Amino acid sequence: MTEPRPAADLRGRIAEALEECRAMIPTGQADAVMAVLPVPADRAAVLREAADRLERLGLRDLATRELRRMADEAETGGAR
Repeated sequence: MTEPRPAADLRGRIAEALEECRAMIPTGQADAVMAVLPVPADRAAVLREAADRLERLGLRDLATRELRRMADEAETGGAR
């Protein structure tokens, strides 16, 4: 996962990208903006990482099972 960037930094990078693409067609403008946005977090991976950490602490219980269930739901896009 990438580290979150401060909002001001991200705003500045978007402004620079928009300035560079003033003469581009809209699709090119969108591509320029998308290039500076942070990679979205993988919800399932984040939930599994949290469950793994709890297990390493010896806390294998309802919370870890629930986190893993939520991760499975995030991958499949629905309730189980």
